[in-house]
Amino acid sequence: METFINWFIDDYLIGLVQSIVSTEKRVSIFYLFSAIVVALFWAFSVKKTPTWKNTVSTLFSRQIWLSKSSFIDLKMVLINRAIMIILAPLMLSKIALTTAIFFILSDYFSNIHGLLSGTPQWLAPVTYTIFLFIFDDLSRFITHRMLHKIPILWEIHKAHHSAEYLTPFTVFRTHPIEGIIFSIRSIIVQSVSVSLFIFLFGDKIDLISIYGVNFLIFIFNITGANLRHSHINISYGGFFEKIFISPLQHQIHHSTDPSHFNKNFGVALAIWDFIGNSLMLSNKNVDNNLKFGLSNNSSLDNHNLIYIYFHPFLEIHKQTKRLLKSIVKRYYILLNKIRFQTRTISLTIFIITVGATGIFATTHLNAEQLNLYSHRQPFLIKPFLSAFEKETGVKTNVVYASKGLAQRLLSEGKRSPADVILTVDISRLNVYADKNLLARVNSKILEKNIPPHIRDKNNYWFGFSKRARIVAISTKRVKLDEIIRIEDLAEPRWKGRVCSRPGSHVYNRALLSSIIAANGETKAEIWANGLVKNLAQRPQGNDRAQVKAISQGVCDIAIINSYYFGKLRNSQILDQREWVKNIKIVFTNQNGRGNHINISGGGVAKYSKNKVLAIRFLEFLSQEKAQKLYSQINYEFPANPNVKFSKELLSWGSFSEDKLPITKIAELSGKAQRIIDRVGW
Repeated sequence: METFINWFIDDYLIGLVQSIVSTEKRVSIFYLFSAIVVALFWAFSVKKTPTWKNTVSTLFSRQIWLSKSSFIDLKMVLINRAIMIILAPLMLSKIALTTAIFFILSDYFSNIHGLLSGTPQWLAPVTYTIFLFIFDDLSRFITHRMLHKIPILWEIHKAHHSAEYLTPFTVFRTHPIEGIIFSIRSIIVQSVSVSLFIFLFGDKIDLISIYGVNFLIFIFNITGANLRHSHINISYGGFFEKIFISPLQHQIHHSTDPSHFNKNFGVALAIWDFIGNSLMLSNKNVDNNLKFGLSNNSSLDNHNLIYIYFHPFLEIHKQTKRLLKSIVKRYYILLNKIRFQTRTISLTIFIITVGATGIFATTHLNAEQLNLYSHRQPFLIKPFLSAFEKETGVKTNVVYASKGLAQRLLSEGKRSPADVILTVDISRLNVYADKNLLARVNSKILEKNIPPHIRDKNNYWFGFSKRARIVAISTKRVKLDEIIRIEDLAEPRWKGRVCSRPGSHVYNRALLSSIIAANGETKAEIWANGLVKNLAQRPQGNDRAQVKAISQGVCDIAIINSYYFGKLRNSQILDQREWVKNIKIVFTNQNGRGNHINISGGGVAKYSKNKVLAIRFLEFLSQEKAQKLYSQINYEFPANPNVKFSKELLSWGSFSEDKLPITKIAELSGKAQRIIDRVGW
């Protein structure tokens, strides 16, 4: 009972309230109010309704809002909310699909990976925002058209069209199966968009948003999207209705007039209907007093919830039965025409196919598989997975996400399929340990290969590669011996000459944590404040962007991770190789504590069903073959001290690292973040 109450309050009620107040939801109070404003403006300025009373009565007609149809809308909002919460864990994973698509792109189009990573910083968010809006709108049009054109799907979609009066809440008057269809559509659209843009732009993608909503969708919602399901007949005029779907055009779509059937499937853009020959303009020939609902020959009871929810299954059963009868009938007609010899051949093929399928199924079931949850981008870990699979025959499945994997593991609990967690930065690793999401590992191989200062003292996680937070300098404007310590970057002589990504990024937060550990919190804040005063521009972009800024003369010095230097020097993109042509790197504090390092690492998921194999994978990552891959492909320093650096890494020169126990970085990250906030880094 307590579990149900918690579910009802936390998942159901709070989610329901958020759907009303959140600007990410179309029927939020904010958008409903804006719809009223648009309707009033339309009434007074365009329709020229004579009195305030007439306008208000038109907007808040009791006949509409107190109708049986409107009450059914509200009831379906409540019921569908509960159904979708229950079904959510069974839905297709957006993270898994995004990762899979990224792998496919990496396999077949590796020559153009990161093709647009060197473009201006504004280009990625602008094109991503526009692309996502257009792609999303096209997918809605296609899905909506299918719901009308495919008989089985129409039986599902009837529930929406059974509304005899339209209100903003009619948008939720959908059968749960339709809700699932549109959820899958949304997941596919977002997964394709995110994976494509990460593939082309790297980690630069972002969304131009207002209150967390796509800028273009926000404009669509605030300009009266809720009036599409209403009795306010707003038309955009012939010209604009060929570009955008007006509220009246969508009301035509809901009309019971046979001449309006299968018209105006679009959501925001009318171009899709124009191409599909289903566009109808709201010209003078359209009666503004439209009637809504299903045609008279429909068998759906518009006001019976049980009927609305279950009758479609009966209709689908009938249609499926008729279809199967037709198929069986045709099959027997065809079968009677086949000669004995052909039947014999077919039987032989069937037996061979069944046998082969059985062998394949047995092999597949017996094959070992390992499920990885990874914060590292798929193309970075794919070489390791391929090498492991080649060596062991074990298939690996990867779920990638830059954020949210810890929360996902928490929600999955004992049902989680995860075997291994891979991530970057000690603070992220520490999150998994703090939330008790990792299993303790007993492995002599890991203890031998991974030094104590870069693994958990209780063996819950291990570092597998090291990245130094270094200083990149312009050889034309800065001498190598001018910067000895990381603390030197706060000196006044570097005013207006330093570039950095935002301080709140995990890489810079970890760097500041190491300075707190070495010098104390007070001196660390003085350093951070001095650094901010020396910045040549507002902290922005990734580490690549800082190197580019040096090459463009924006600044002379930048703080970057060491592997970015290797990636740029060996980039397939000529411009990126040019960026580092006149740049050298400095390992700081070589006469003292050593250069700050961070790690990428991982551990075994607490509820892994395959812990032995998971440990075997971690051991593989700590051994020479995988450690060389870290060095050769990712330009990271091996965690295993017995593995030699690649030629590229050796060309940078030797350095001593800060051997501060890496867990100390995680412990001090909270203090570091507070300093970052105070100094405005």
